Amino acid sequence: MSAIEAILLALSVGVPLVAFIAGKTPERVAALIFALNIAASVLSGNIWGFRDIGNLLLTFDGLMALSLMVLAIRYSYLWIALLMGAMSGYFAIHAYYLMTHRPLDETFALMSNLATLVALLSIAIGVVTSRSRPAEP
Repeated sequence: MSAIEAILLALSVGVPLVAFIAGKTPERVAALIFALNIAASVLSGNIWGFRDIGNLLLTFDGLMALSLMVLAIRYSYLWIALLMGAMSGYFAIHAYYLMTHRPLDETFALMSNLATLVALLSIAIGVVTSRSRPAEP
């Protein structure tokens, strides 16, 4: 495992964990959605191999987008819009590679990792800004 992979793994586990501990309801739900998507993607990749699960990854990303849309409708915070933007990029890169039948390459990895980092950043922003928000109804 390279250093970049280790950092991304630590962030992918650490940020949702911090959101569960320090965040309010929207941050916890977003972190749960994110963690479930990552866990499902990694688990299916380990079972079937990432080269063979394009449709499955696209389905996971679509379900995540729908879940985040419900979250965005319920709580209209700017960090959720940033999270949805990151996930739309994630969905787009998976759809592009699936529809063009391109093999997964370094560009795919770079774009997926950038989308993941932006998603984690948006959840972290949500946790930081949750301190200044009033209690939810």
